[in-house]
Amino acid sequence: MNIKTLWVTIVTLCLCMTSAEAEVAGVEVIHECDTTWRFGYSGIYVYARNMHRIDIAYPSVDAKGNAVLLSGSIIIPSNIYDDGDPVDGMVLYNRYTQTEPRCVPTCGFAESESAILASPLKPNWILVESDFYGFGVSSEHLVDQYYVYGDANGYASIDCLLAARQVLDERHISQGKFLFNVGLSSGGYDALATQRVRDMYYRDKVFFDKTMVGEAPFDVNITYSHCLQHQDDDTRLSSFVPLVLESFNRNDSLGFTYQQMFTEPLASKFQEWFYSGKYSKKAARDSIKKSGNRLSQVLSPALLDSSTVEYHKLREAFERRSLTKGWTPDRSQRYFYMHYTRDKAVPIDAGRALLTFLTSKGFEKSLIPEKTNLQTCMYIPSDSHGLCGAHFLLKVSAMLAAYPVLYYDGELNTYYYDIIKDLTPMGIVKKLENEGYDLSAMLDNLTGGRLPERVNVITLALALTTLNEPLLEWGTNVKELTQIASDSGLELSDMVTIINYLQSKNR
Repeated sequence: MNIKTLWVTIVTLCLCMTSAEAEVAGVEVIHECDTTWRFGYSGIYVYARNMHRIDIAYPSVDAKGNAVLLSGSIIIPSNIYDDGDPVDGMVLYNRYTQTEPRCVPTCGFAESESAILASPLKPNWILVESDFYGFGVSSEHLVDQYYVYGDANGYASIDCLLAARQVLDERHISQGKFLFNVGLSSGGYDALATQRVRDMYYRDKVFFDKTMVGEAPFDVNITYSHCLQHQDDDTRLSSFVPLVLESFNRNDSLGFTYQQMFTEPLASKFQEWFYSGKYSKKAARDSIKKSGNRLSQVLSPALLDSSTVEYHKLREAFERRSLTKGWTPDRSQRYFYMHYTRDKAVPIDAGRALLTFLTSKGFEKSLIPEKTNLQTCMYIPSDSHGLCGAHFLLKVSAMLAAYPVLYYDGELNTYYYDIIKDLTPMGIVKKLENEGYDLSAMLDNLTGGRLPERVNVITLALALTTLNEPLLEWGTNVKELTQIASDSGLELSDMVTIINYLQSKNR
C-alpha cells in the first residue's frame, strides 16, 4: 500500500467513525440511488421495475438493551417517488438467512424483495427493511449477529420502521393507509419477533394491518426435537441448525467451544465458512457437507444425547427465547401463515406451534381470506422450502395489490364481505359441487368406501386411524389429510357433517 492509498484509507475511516458517533443520536441518510428490481425465478427474469432506494443509519438496541447503530433501506417505486403516484401502504420486510455482508438491503441485495414489489401486479407500496445487527454499518460485528434469537431482530425492525417514517415525513412522502409486517423462513421468525415487540411495547406507535409469515421455526425447541428425530436422515437441516446453535451459544453465554458443538471439519472451519464474508449460503452449506449430510454426522454427540449437561443447557436456552410463550398477542392484528406440509428445511410442527399458541389466545384459524384474524395456507404436501418461499412471496404481492380494494374505505369491502360472511366449510363443499366437482366420488376414492355409513365423531376418529396407506398422487394418507384440515380451521365436527352429507348423496 503506497502513502497516498494509506492516507485516503485513514481519512475514510476517520470520517466513518465521526459519522457513526453523530448518527447514534438520530437518523441519517447514508446513501441514495436509483435502481432496477427484476422479477423472476432461478435467474430467469420476466419483468422489471425502477425503484428509488434510500439507505439510512438509525439508533436501536441489541439483545441486552445496549445502544447500537444499525442500517436499513427504504425502497420506493419510481412511479411513486418521481411521478407522484398514490401510495397504498408500507411493507416492513424481514430478510431471511444471509451469510455474506454484501447480501443485505443497503448493498442493493433484493432477491426476495423484488418478487414482492417488482411483480407484474406492481403494488404501490413502500418497502422498509433492516440490515440487522452484524451487517451494514454494524458489519464489524458479523460474528455477533442474532440468528433466530428471540426479540433481538424484532427491535431492529421496529426501529427501522420508525426511522423510515421520520425520513419520509421530512420529505413529505406519503406512507399510505396500510402497514404489513412480512417475513419468510428465518425472516418469518424475525417478523413474529417484530409482532411480539410491537404488541408488548409499541401498540401506541405501530399498527400492523397484517403480518404475513412463511415456513419459520417459531419454536426452536420443537424444531430441534424434529431434528433429533431425523438426525440420521439425509436432511436439509444441516446448514440451518449450526447457525442456530452458534447464535444461542454466543448470545446466551452457554460457554460451548466449537469442538463441543460440532464435528470436524465444521468445528475448525465454522468461523471461516460463516463469518469471513467469503462464503455464500450455498458455499457454506456445501462446505458443511464435508462433515456429512446427516445431523448425526455434523453435531457433536453431547448435543444429541438427552443425558448430557450440554444438551439440557441448550434446551433451556431455547425455552427462554421461545416466541410462542410469554406474551399476549393483540387480537386486533391479522395473521397469514403459510408452510408446505413436508418442508425438509423447517419442519411444519414449528409452524403448528404458532397456530396452537395463537388459537389458545383467542385467534380463529380459517382457510378463507379475511374470514378471521388467522388465515392459514398449510395444505400443500410438498417438501420444497424454496418453492414454498416463491409461492409465499407471490401471495404477499397479490395481497398487497388486493388489500386497497378489499379495504378501500378502511372497512372490509361490502361486496366482498357479502361473499364471505356466510361462507362455511359446508358452504365451500356446496359451492364446489355447483362448479361440477363430484366430491362424493372423491370421498369414496380417498377412503376406498371404508368409512362407516353412520358417522359420528368417535366412529370417524376410529376409521381415520385405520386408513394410513398412501392416497392420491401425493402419497399422503387420511391421517395427514385430517391434520391438514385442522391446520386450515376445519374441525372434526365439520368433517362429520361434510362426510354425512357426501355419503347421503351416494345412497
